[in-house]
Amino acid sequence: MRDLVPLPLPPLVIYRSAVVLWCGKRTPSDGPPVADIAWVYSGDSGDSGEPLCAPALVGTQVLIDDIDMIDSQNYDVFHSACSRTLTAPPLVTHEGASLFLSAWWQSGPRMWWAGLLRIVDDPAISPRRPRVVGRRVPAAEVQRLDGQDYRPVPRLRASA
Repeated sequence: MRDLVPLPLPPLVIYRSAVVLWCGKRTPSDGPPVADIAWVYSGDSGDSGEPLCAPALVGTQVLIDDIDMIDSQNYDVFHSACSRTLTAPPLVTHEGASLFLSAWWQSGPRMWWAGLLRIVDDPAISPRRPRVVGRRVPAAEVQRLDGQDYRPVPRLRASA
C-alpha cells in the first residue's frame, strides 16, 4: 500500500501584484510558454455584505514572462517540463475563511481533524514573501462547499 501524504498546494507566484497558484505550464508549438494560474474567488458582495456565491478556485492562462517568482517557493516541478499540470486541494470554509483541505486526520476511534492550508500574504510581517501555513482543526468545524471534489483528499490515521 502506498504511503498517504497530505495534498500540497501548487507553488505561489505573483501576477499583477496578486499572489496566485501556478497550476500548469504549457509550451505551444506556435508561441511562447504559458502558465495556468488560479486563485480563490469568493464572489462580489451584495448590499448585505455577504458573498453572492460560494468560494471557488478560478483561473486563467497567462504568458510565463508575466508572472514573478517568489524566492521561498520551489518551482522544480516546472523546470524542464514543457507541459505539466498541478491540482490544488479542494476548498472548505472555517471560521468564515476559504481554505484548502489537504487531509483528514484520525487521532482516535472517533476523533477526526481537518488539515487546512491557507496562503498568508501580509506585507507587514514579510514583504513580498507570501507563504503557505497549515493547521489542524476539528473536522466538525469545517464546512464543505458545493461543487468541490473531496474524493482525492487522503484519510490519514494516527496508527499508520
